[in-house]
Amino acid sequence: MSGVFFALMIVLALVQVTWAPHLQLYGAFPNLVLAAVVCITWLRGPRAGLVWACAGGLLLDLTAPGPLGPHAIALLVGAYAVGFWVRNVPPTSMVQPAIAAAAASGLYTLVLIGADDTLGLPVPPLALVFQLAAAACVYNAALVTVSVAALRRFTTTSSEPA
Repeated sequence: MSGVFFALMIVLALVQVTWAPHLQLYGAFPNLVLAAVVCITWLRGPRAGLVWACAGGLLLDLTAPGPLGPHAIALLVGAYAVGFWVRNVPPTSMVQPAIAAAAASGLYTLVLIGADDTLGLPVPPLALVFQLAAAACVYNAALVTVSVAALRRFTTTSSEPA
């Protein structure tokens, strides 16, 4: 089963860097790998989320022109926050995954900007960063809400006896 998840993560990473930028809203586009990591963390727990955050982050790093590591670290921070979050709220809520996804998106952005600044890479103006981060938080929160609802429905219907 983990081979299927890894293949899915590869597909999500490739779609994110190729097609997702064409789905921009207010300058932001969906972070499919982050959304998958949030969903996995929310539905399968922090350990699974951290494993897939590392895998997905390394896949994104391999497609980026910069050094290996910043996306993985940023996704690990987001997955850690979501893992902490899911332990302390009712997991059946539909609002909580959306808020957790928005928080993970914000943390992801902050870590990437911090990594770029630390590595001496170009950093966009902070006003633009905040504008894009806010749009990404909303976009990813909506994506995670729909995904968690669909995954819950799929796992509920597939586990019912025939």
